[in-house]
Amino acid sequence: ENMKLFLLIAAILLVAETSAFAVVSYSTNTLSQASPLQMMDPLLLDHSVDAVSSLMLAEVEPWVQPLASVLGPFLNLFSFAMLCRVVLSWYPKTNLNEMPWLLVTWPTESLLRSIRNAIPPAFGVDITPIVWLGVFSFFNEILLGQQGLLTMKIKYGI
Repeated sequence: ENMKLFLLIAAILLVAETSAFAVVSYSTNTLSQASPLQMMDPLLLDHSVDAVSSLMLAEVEPWVQPLASVLGPFLNLFSFAMLCRVVLSWYPKTNLNEMPWLLVTWPTESLLRSIRNAIPPAFGVDITPIVWLGVFSFFNEILLGQQGLLTMKIKYGI
């Protein structure tokens, strides 16, 4: 049963990682060879915007890019750890002090313990990992999403 749970978490990780890096790319001379109707395609116009926004990259304060580079993996790692805790909560007989589960339990338990008193279990199920998953996802989107604060600062110097 522990092996099935481990394989389920590994499959979730694999799907999350492969979908996060799916990128659609166009060649740079696609825009110059496009018809007027194709030039209205926002995906093709995105290349010209990227070229202009890369010129504005030098005007950003030096703390923004390193903060985004550290904050992104941190928020993604803890979001994934909380997702693993949600899946582990479905199997209450799992010993969380054993090695593969200890990697998820150790960094998340202090966060979960801090709000367990404030948020009671819903229908006998501990929902604190879902709350923390929502918090980490929210901050990831607000700060590092497509229109996030740090992303806009890096792209446009706002």
